[in-house]
Amino acid sequence: MLIFLDTEFTGLDHPWPRLISIGLIDESGQEFYAELPPASYLPKVTLWVQEIVLPLLDGAGAVQQGQDLSERLANWINDRGPSQIVTDAPNYDFQFLEALLSSWPPHLDRKPILPQFDAETGERFNNAVETAYTQGLRRHHALDDAKANRLAWIAVQEN
Repeated sequence: MLIFLDTEFTGLDHPWPRLISIGLIDESGQEFYAELPPASYLPKVTLWVQEIVLPLLDGAGAVQQGQDLSERLANWINDRGPSQIVTDAPNYDFQFLEALLSSWPPHLDRKPILPQFDAETGERFNNAVETAYTQGLRRHHALDDAKANRLAWIAVQEN
């Protein structure tokens, strides 16, 4: 099972960026989304993140922390069975996933997949991502970005 992952965090220009939100969606369309409490990241937020990312957050019921978030995430992943993460930013997204999990799910591969295609397929992938955003997905929302990548992956696999 492929699981598409995206995160939002405090900014690329921080030596130690902090996670803001995480979104995952599996091949079948089952979703996981969580946000961390604002107190855990607000001191480090860049102006760009403050203007672009924070207004898109769901808030309220999506906010989770600590062991509850770790257990909920691990259980969701375990329910998928043997899985591998697909992410376009493994140096950030996958590392945040690793940090959130207090123990590694036994059926989750330790190596993520980075979508890499030849020029023509890459263009089709990017076009499918852009199409997803024109159909209501919010760019720079962790779950919506994961959904866009899933839809694009499916689109290029069908051709």
